[in-house]
Amino acid sequence: MASLPSVAEPQISVGLPQYLPGEDAGVLARYAARAEELGFAGLWTVDSVPGAATARAPALDGLHALTAAAAVTEAIRLGIAVIVLPTRNPALLARELATIDRLSGGRLTVGVGIGREDPAVAALGLPQDRRALRLREGLEVMRALWSRDDVSFDGELYRFDGVTIEPKPVQQPLPVWFGAGAPPALRRAARLGDGWMGAGSSSSAAFGEQVQVLGEALAEHGRDPATFAIAKRVYIGIEDTEGTALERMAPRLDDFYGAPGMTERVAIYGPSDACAAQLRELAAAGAQELLLNPIHDYLGQLERFGEVGALLRQT
Repeated sequence: MASLPSVAEPQISVGLPQYLPGEDAGVLARYAARAEELGFAGLWTVDSVPGAATARAPALDGLHALTAAAAVTEAIRLGIAVIVLPTRNPALLARELATIDRLSGGRLTVGVGIGREDPAVAALGLPQDRRALRLREGLEVMRALWSRDDVSFDGELYRFDGVTIEPKPVQQPLPVWFGAGAPPALRRAARLGDGWMGAGSSSSAAFGEQVQVLGEALAEHGRDPATFAIAKRVYIGIEDTEGTALERMAPRLDDFYGAPGMTERVAIYGPSDACAAQLRELAAAGAQELLLNPIHDYLGQLERFGEVGALLRQT
């Protein structure tokens, strides 16, 4: 069975504040600037499909949030994980993403995923059929439009001749990571992607199992694991006690996903040293990048993430 090596010192990125029930949206710019000052590797957002459970929450759009962060930072990387590509027009999305990469000076990482069938999403007229095909062809269309002029494409879903989009991304190629959980989707990520990020809504235990499947798929496709990024979004709350952390996190994270009990199932919470120990386990399972995603007290949690990062660097 193929396995991926453990990571002694993973990069630490942070999630941007998007879920802002009754809060000042100006926290996003302050948070982004401070994250860069603290030396974090990246700033990441999530995307929500209209009609899906997370779209009900008062959360800022992921692409616009990245644009705002790009305006107040200079070097920290920016990422979104994940865009449900089958629900998007790939030509329009390619231009939006290229614009963010241009505005940020070439700092964007794009995360895409297949999503899941949802009658509420379908009722809005967003495509729900042939999702795997839409993902594959959509990605092919975007990569072609990002890299060439006068593009022609002859697929099952998309057919066009002589199309050019501008601006082109600064990065050539623009890195595309996959969000995936099921084995077929993980194998698709290994075949088509530049990296993979484990979902924040999945547990640490599931991450280890998914990395094993991914490692086998990379070997099957002759991919070099050293050139394939592996990351994990972690919803995390650092407080003096585990009980306080759970009390502060659960109402917000459970509400964001519309899933009672989610915090206890997937989040890491408690004192800094206990959280660092659990993050080390994710690094040992193969996480090269840990995306620490706060859901409350954004600026306060950001400072505490710095404490956790220091603890991880001590081992």
